[in-house]
Amino acid sequence: MRRALALAGACLGWAACASRPAAPSAGERLAAAARALSAGALEQAIELVRATRTAEPRLAAAAHWSAMLASMTWNDDAAIREMTAAVRLANGDDVALRGQLGDLLFAAGRWNDSVAPLQAGAAAGDGERRRAFAAIAMLLPSSRRPQGPLVTEQPLLPGETPEFVCGIGDRQRPFAIDTGTSMTTIGRTFAEELVVRSPLAAGSALDGAGRQLPIEVALLPSFAIGDVEIGATPVLVVDDAALRLRDLYGGPDRVPRGVLGLDLLGAVRLTLDPERGSVVIEAPRGLPEAQSVQCVRVDGRCLVPVAVEGVRLWFVLDSGASHSSLSEAGLAALPGGTSRAQPTFRRVRTVGGGVLAVREVRDLVLRCSEARCLGVTLPVVPRGAVGMFPVHGVLGLDLLRQCIVTLDRGRARLVARA
Repeated sequence: MRRALALAGACLGWAACASRPAAPSAGERLAAAARALSAGALEQAIELVRATRTAEPRLAAAAHWSAMLASMTWNDDAAIREMTAAVRLANGDDVALRGQLGDLLFAAGRWNDSVAPLQAGAAAGDGERRRAFAAIAMLLPSSRRPQGPLVTEQPLLPGETPEFVCGIGDRQRPFAIDTGTSMTTIGRTFAEELVVRSPLAAGSALDGAGRQLPIEVALLPSFAIGDVEIGATPVLVVDDAALRLRDLYGGPDRVPRGVLGLDLLGAVRLTLDPERGSVVIEAPRGLPEAQSVQCVRVDGRCLVPVAVEGVRLWFVLDSGASHSSLSEAGLAALPGGTSRAQPTFRRVRTVGGGVLAVREVRDLVLRCSEARCLGVTLPVVPRGAVGMFPVHGVLGLDLLRQCIVTLDRGRARLVARA
């Protein structure tokens, strides 16, 4: 009897095992992570990649995904470490991975270390940009080492765009604060005035609407943000007209000649305080999770989570945009979708100039971090090709001026002005 029961139990156990679905493969988990990212489900993607990396520590693709997500969440050291592991696990034969490692090192200000992988990665595509960046990196110090006070507060200049004075050698020039720009950028005539060194064609970059525009990379021999000495600094050089086109609405009549991008702004704690009319720059020390939100860095833009009618959307935090807006993807994600949009006409600046008719969604309530904006109207503006992570809209100056904004190590805190 006991033997029969044991045999029956064994059969039942075998049947249970046979009916249990097989665990997903590493490839299936990474594919699920890609789908989660495309839907804006950042935490789900991170968990899927973390599980794959733990289960398959020798898989180069898992290390590659881990590096990309670390970079997206502003953890540069982890991103470089994981991309280095991906290159090693691929036996150094994957030049695309080596190029991406060079990109990460350059963005982190580790210029000497970036040269060899940038040169190697030029063979895998994006060659013009990587060769130019490698050439500039060889003219820079081994790494970026800001020097100066731990805290500096600078007055914002009068005008619609947040600007303050920066130092270029013994000269002082106004630069705009543009959290929607990946890298510090100057217009071509401004570059001639500042006598930048070694300008090199570097392919193209995305403008404010997600379109491609031609760029050069060059070297500013010295640069200071307020009282903080940055030293030699790489900058992008674009046509003067491109600085106006970074704002789809044209922005103010006086267009900035140079803008500080996330390469420098993301390396400090930045606080924009409209009440005091100042910008405060400090050494980064992080923000409490309970009082801030995790930003995502995608294609050189800083995205913040915005709650709109119970839906989490991802908006570009863009101090260089005069107006906030929704993308087509953002409109589709709202309750009611496209039926919410109403016809209107807004003056939207395009490469050819002119006026673009758009739709708008009215009377929205937006919440980001500790700030809540009521009765907001957002025009719907196309943003070009959709990448690996959704861009649902833009938080521009019309809303950001209502808040004190702090950005530190990939976390943002927005507090409504009293």
